[in-house]
Parts: sequence; structure tokens; C-alpha cells
Amino acid sequence: MKTRNLFLIVLCSILFGSSASAQKLLWDIDFDSRFDNREYNTTLAGSQTLFGARLSPQIGVGWGHGNSIQVGGNFLVDFGARAFDRNPELVLYYGYESRKFNVFAGLVPRGRIMGDYSYAIFSDSVRFYDTNIDGLLLQYTGQKGYLEFGCDWNSMMSGDRREKFQIFSAGEVHTTSGLFFGGYNLSIYHHSHSENETGVVDNGLFNPFVGLNLSKRFLLDSLVIQAGWMQGYHRDRRFEGKTRMPGGAQIELRLEKWKVGIDNTLYIGEGQMPFYAQYGNGLYTGSPFYRMASDLYNRLEIYWNPLRRRDMNLKISSVHHYEGKSWSWQQMVTFSVRIDEGMFKRKAQR
Repeated sequence: MKTRNLFLIVLCSILFGSSASAQKLLWDIDFDSRFDNREYNTTLAGSQTLFGARLSPQIGVGWGHGNSIQVGGNFLVDFGARAFDRNPELVLYYGYESRKFNVFAGLVPRGRIMGDYSYAIFSDSVRFYDTNIDGLLLQYTGQKGYLEFGCDWNSMMSGDRREKFQIFSAGEVHTTSGLFFGGYNLSIYHHSHSENETGVVDNGLFNPFVGLNLSKRFLLDSLVIQAGWMQGYHRDRRFEGKTRMPGGAQIELRLEKWKVGIDNTLYIGEGQMPFYAQYGNGLYTGSPFYRMASDLYNRLEIYWNPLRRRDMNLKISSVHHYEGKSWSWQQMVTFSVRIDEGMFKRKAQR
């Protein structure tokens, strides 16, 4: 109830404050729906069906050259659960956007992230259910690539609550022709102590890669081959003195024709997430399949993307997981709608 009241107070102050000024009124509404049926034949993750929708309205004031303050909320419903089983999450942030630089600070929607992060860093569930970045997001976009840095403060220390935050970053640079590219993904998760319990755990992943972009060749709409190294850094400072540094090679293939595509990721190496049994999702934000006991994990996604526009997207996927011992199957349907004030202005100018 406190969260709802705070959201209404801040929303009203933005609305009525902006109407009395000459500043630009900004707004947008995002709708996301996701059906995710997981038929897992493994001990790494449990079978379940996740089916729900999220509505994310925002309104704000823009001024100067790219400055804005925006407020809104994320209203998420799991179908089959009680109507108000989940409290809405407040969105409240300052933004600066220019041709090359973006800065966002506050409770920032996760959709503002531009980096292409591995599922070892952000799982399907985190991408949908963890709706905000609580902290800072910095971005640079140039003619030959981009660079992104973010800090997400997940939990403040109090009582039994641990202090937790995640630093993440991604970057990519490509040649003038666009044929070759290289980049990286990075995540550092700091899982600290609470007032009632000591202990600090570190969870780091670094994924440098190089690739070849052959899109629009060989009669294909998209063809990308990428290879890199996944290096882990894991340390439980209280219960284990040594540092664990599992690593492995990761090879990715993406191809598409007529809106039908294949996205395959092969990881060969040591299993990540060595402290998952003790800390679970409280420490690890990546897919639990990466903690496999064997030396191999393969994720194959076969999809159809019949609707792909700026304002709407529909994707139907069949995802297959193999972790060295057994196959698991996942069926997903995602649908999203994006509208904002600029959309209607662009239509009027045509």
C-alpha cells in the first residue's frame, strides 16, 4: 500500500507541475505479455509455466537539450494468481539523451539497456520480472559501436536483508564494412552481509568475444557467427577461502530467413555458479543451466517472428536445452506494444 501511495503522489506532482510550465510533456506506455512453458528434464531448474503481462506507463517533463525527469510504474500480473498479488514497482529517474551519450539515474526501466548480454548474465526470468535498474546507466554510441555501464542496487542492508548490487557492462566495436566485430559482456555481483549475519560473496563473469556478420549474404536476412571466452570469478569470503575461476568457450550462431530463425549458443567448459546451492537466485542472475556438472551446455532456439515493428513485436519460440545429460524443452510466446508521444507526431508529419 505504501508503494502505491508514493507512486500516486509523485505522478500527480509531475503532471500538475509540468502543466504550469513551458516544458515538453513526455509520455510512453509499454505492454509486455509472456507465455513460458518449461518442461525441464534436469535437476538444474524446475518445470513450470509462467504466463503473465506487464503494463508500464511513464510520464515526464523534458527540457533543454535532452534532459528529462520521468515517473511511472510497472504493473505486473501472473495469470491465475490474485489480481493484486504483486505490488507495482515505482519508476522514477533523470535522463539525459543525445546523439552519442545517454545517462539515466534513479529507478530506470530495464528496457533502457542496450547491450546484448549473454544468458549466463541475465536469464529469461530476470529480463521479464526484474523490471528496473535501481541506480545508474551510462551509454555511448558511436559510428563503429557502443559502450554501456550500469549499476543495479538490489538490496540495502537492514536486519536480515543483505547489501547486494550488480555492476554490468557491455561493449562492441565493428569494422567500417560491418563484417568483423568484437566486444564483451561483464557482470560483477556483490552479495554482502546483513546487520544480523556476516559474510560476503563475489560473483563475476567476463565474456570477451569476436564475430563475423554475414547478414544479407548467402540469400539470408541475418547470419552472425560469434566466439568468445566465459571467465568466472567466484569467492565466498566467509565459508571458503579460495577463489574459484571456472572458464569455458562460448560459440554462438544466429541465422534468419523470412522471419524464421535459429539462435544457437554452445558453451564448452567448467560449470559456473559454484555457490548456487547455498545462495540460489539471490546471488546469480543468469540461467541456471550454466551450472551444469558436465563440460557442455547447448541452448537452441528456433523461432518465428511474424510481427516486428517499432510499436509491436510478436515472437514464437521453441527452446531446447542440453546440459550434457538430458534434453529440456521450453515453449515461449512474447508479445509487446510500445507507444509514445513522438509516434503520433511522426504520423502527422507524413
